[in-house]
Amino acid sequence: MQIYEDRKSLLRPFLFGVTLTYVAIDNILNGPLREYMSKYFDLKEFGTNTREEYLYYLILFLGVLQILLSLQSLFLPVIEVIDTKIVLRTKEKTLSVIRDVSDIKNLNIKDNSYLVFSFDDAQYNVNVKDVLANEISDLYTTLNIKEEDKTSRKID
Repeated sequence: MQIYEDRKSLLRPFLFGVTLTYVAIDNILNGPLREYMSKYFDLKEFGTNTREEYLYYLILFLGVLQILLSLQSLFLPVIEVIDTKIVLRTKEKTLSVIRDVSDIKNLNIKDNSYLVFSFDDAQYNVNVKDVLANEISDLYTTLNIKEEDKTSRKID
């Protein structure tokens, strides 16, 4: 079983990254946007102002990073259950967390946007804000854990 983020929620960050990348590349290569802006602002050749050059390289880096993160979220599942193992993508760990399904002590929903997996030695928060509700219900069924009522959810 694999649980992915909703594809519609990934469209906005992807387009934001494409826009940042376009603006940076256009200004670095003296494209049409830079020529249009030079009509209204006193812009010299690219590279004559070091601060401007660093700014556009920073914008290019941020745009490419946003595109890569959006594509990563598109292809990598947030939660994956494989036989007796569970793979979690969390913000606490850089790499995915791989644990045994039998080691799960408790599973709670926190603030309707985080699924808290409690193990003996650690607790992991998985962002499920952009995950469909029926997929979370299927996860409870797959793990053989009773889903708690929405009115009696614990808030940590």
